[in-house]
Amino acid sequence: MSASKKASFLLVLLMTVAAVWLRMGTVILAGLFSFMILDLTHRLFVRRLRPGLSRWLALAVFLFAAASITWMLGRFVHQIISTLPQIAAKAIPKLIVLSESHGIELPFDNAYELREIVVREIKDNLEMVTKASGLLTAGFFHVLLAVFAAILAFFCPPDENYEPSSYGAIRRELTARVRLFLLSFEKVFGAQIVISMVNTTLTATFLLLLGFPHIPFLVLATFLLGTLPVVGNILSNTIIVGTALTISSHHAAFALAFLILIHKGEYVLNSRIVGSSINARMWQTLAAILLGELVLGIPGIILAPALLHYVKEELQRIPEAQNSGHSAATVS
Repeated sequence: MSASKKASFLLVLLMTVAAVWLRMGTVILAGLFSFMILDLTHRLFVRRLRPGLSRWLALAVFLFAAASITWMLGRFVHQIISTLPQIAAKAIPKLIVLSESHGIELPFDNAYELREIVVREIKDNLEMVTKASGLLTAGFFHVLLAVFAAILAFFCPPDENYEPSSYGAIRRELTARVRLFLLSFEKVFGAQIVISMVNTTLTATFLLLLGFPHIPFLVLATFLLGTLPVVGNILSNTIIVGTALTISSHHAAFALAFLILIHKGEYVLNSRIVGSSINARMWQTLAAILLGELVLGIPGIILAPALLHYVKEELQRIPEAQNSGHSAATVS
């Protein structure tokens, strides 16, 4: 392995440590997602249109997508505040009755006690909540900077004419590392969006057929939470089963059985879409997601599978380079 390549790996490691230390998961995710949309749409348009026009059309698509995602997130937060308490108020009494009939003890006896538990937890973490709310404006500004940086990088592709020096060699290798990680993110997160769309379509059909209440909220929650690997499905399923419990215990049991069934089918879809790209075992993915959540929170859950894929790609390329060098030495 050349010295410039070793230096590029060291720089990538330092940037990763800095991102974790500075808690820049949301910023990195915003930049990567923005560049992914821009690059994907440009590759689609450039097949039929001029490169310059394709880039501007890609920017228009990105701005529309960004506005749509912002609206969806705002709508989702509003519905969480207004709809989730309504679901909890109806589901908790029935959950208490079910638990008592099966001899299961819950840490609360009614909705009021559950509210007290939530309030107590918020008070216990008041300092952390205050600090986070104080950084909200700065965090939003950082996200905007990341999106703007992604747009600039998209319109100013890197120069391929590297100067013949150590700096040029390191720059070339570092560019290769960044491109490989961008490809990993595109494969993993893009596949997760496809899976979430399939899951949302099936779930929406099921909710409509059974006449569930709060369908817009449940469908939006299924799609947005579905972009989170593993954890998202657990959260969305909990909300759906809780909503089904407000109708009847039979609806809750039927909903749980249906969700288990479609998620079993998603394992096959996941192995086809994601598994063929990541080429990682389930325990490796779960371990990466756990570690990502510990160091970066929710953004770490999304970034972890992409980082795992990137590391595996880099490791797989090292033996190939060594073997090719050995073969060349043998031939000479």
